[in-house]
Amino acid sequence: MTAATRIKLRLSALTIPPRPNTDRRWMAADLKTDRDEWRLGIEPGERHESSAPRIPANARRDPAYERLERPVMLITVERLYWAIIATYTVVSRCALLGARPLASSEARQALAAYETIHLGAIPGPPAAWLQLLNAAMLGAFGASDVATRLLAALSGIALVLIALAFRRSIGRAGALAMATMVALSPSITYFSRSAVTQGPALLAALAVMALFAANGRRATPGRIIALGCAIGLALSADAQNLVVGAAFALGLAMLGIWRLAAGGKGWLRMRIWWQQHSAMVLLATVLAIAIWAAALCGFFTRPFLPALAAALRSNWAAPAASDAGLGLCLASLTFYEFLIVIAALIGALAVLSNLAGVRSALAGFVLIWTVAAAAFFMMTPAFSAAWIIEILIPAGALGGIGIEALSRTRGWSVVFYPFAALALATLYIQIATNFVIVAPDPTEAPWARHALLFWSEATTANGVREAIQQMVAAGPSPVRSAWIVDDAPVLHWYLRDLSPAETPAGADLIASANQAPAGWPIGARISFDLESWWHPDFRSLSARRAIRFILIARGWQRLESREVTILTRAARTPTTIYAPAPPASAATNTSGLTSIAQGSASASTASVAASPQPTP
Repeated sequence: MTAATRIKLRLSALTIPPRPNTDRRWMAADLKTDRDEWRLGIEPGERHESSAPRIPANARRDPAYERLERPVMLITVERLYWAIIATYTVVSRCALLGARPLASSEARQALAAYETIHLGAIPGPPAAWLQLLNAAMLGAFGASDVATRLLAALSGIALVLIALAFRRSIGRAGALAMATMVALSPSITYFSRSAVTQGPALLAALAVMALFAANGRRATPGRIIALGCAIGLALSADAQNLVVGAAFALGLAMLGIWRLAAGGKGWLRMRIWWQQHSAMVLLATVLAIAIWAAALCGFFTRPFLPALAAALRSNWAAPAASDAGLGLCLASLTFYEFLIVIAALIGALAVLSNLAGVRSALAGFVLIWTVAAAAFFMMTPAFSAAWIIEILIPAGALGGIGIEALSRTRGWSVVFYPFAALALATLYIQIATNFVIVAPDPTEAPWARHALLFWSEATTANGVREAIQQMVAAGPSPVRSAWIVDDAPVLHWYLRDLSPAETPAGADLIASANQAPAGWPIGARISFDLESWWHPDFRSLSARRAIRFILIARGWQRLESREVTILTRAARTPTTIYAPAPPASAATNTSGLTSIAQGSASASTASVAASPQPTP
């Protein structure tokens, strides 16, 4: 074939008439094929063979080369983002974990675990199995502030990564958004770095939710049994999880009624599912009740009904004012958690309006859970600062649903930038509240002290550990016993190596007392602020004070403090007793008697030697 013929065939290939099908995809494919043939120089009708050298079938392969050339993972934007979120979560939850001294509530948890591991005490309700895990941490890593908070830190990491379990339910973008908001939350980070039970308890509740969704897709005996065990552990993890369980039951009931009212084959599918898995469901129910009862009553050391009544009563009965929890919740959500609040509002609107088709069973369930948790924990008089995460976790899941709905719309490319700015502002507050201002500082001026909204309860002041160690070193060497006057868990924790004295008079160190017993020698005395707290009055908050509080965490009211005094016994100085020197006359008489005794002894010896010996 001549060169001119080849050029003509190539030009005719470019002018092939289109196929009868006028679909643009076919036309684009034909044009792409024609262009590739023109560029590669493939002759029409000829078989093309690759110019790459072929490896014979009987050729010897190099295993080392094949192992190094084997692809491991395809790095996508989603996987890269998950890796960044996981790394940041580990750093933000575990870095400088012992920088802040233990507060009173944390010290009680630490002392209970310490007594379990050293004295064999049985953990009490309502978080018996969590106390066992804390005791295991202390036994494995030693009794320290870091080991006490390690379980909460690991639970805080899992609270972020468990969003992967909801990736199929709320979407890929929604799971990433949920993990991001939980990872950046200042409140969730603060209490994930504290020895509280809310983090592990909510992790158990989310595990129940993930297992329930997995059984809804495909029920297996293993998943159903795991669901029963998770329900029992979640209900006994914390007293607040009883409220979470009630919210779960309410959400399931409302969704069930909605499906039955909508008609269709929902009732028939439910009956078929029950006939297939009724035996496993009954087994899971028995396991859940057994685990719940055993852990709630302290492994059968206390009656079940009184323990349940005490747990329920602790969620409501408290001497605090009825509006304290509401004001503190609204302030925390406004100053710290504005990203989660805005995303949760968008999620609620998306579920109610079926934006981008997000109306699903899980979305409605999360909406009911968020509303029920916010309504209860904002209005209960027994509100504690750590209970704010009981609202933030479901709100974060609802916010993820809202972000997923927005990501499917055309306006996401515009809405993304405001959310990114809010995320950066939240990151700034998270770093300030967890790594810059770690504890109340008594050295600051009373009118210019920094404060956090988490300090509505007694928080141990900065420098307490150093002051206690200084007093132990200043006492008699070694300090063996201590007498602590008041019920101060912080002092008990940091003086745990000293044996408790039976009476103040027999102690080497007396803590939290201004005066020593009569006759007790005082060697050193020190007074310092043990803990500080404040109950902010939001009626006196102005715009200028609010901006200053957001930027530099400067409180607008004075903090209340509790001062303690520690006394140490004066070191006992050993007394040296010298024998009195004898008088001169006594010394002479003594020497004379000695010489006389020696002379008489010599004479007697000589007489014995001079006497005749008997003849045999």
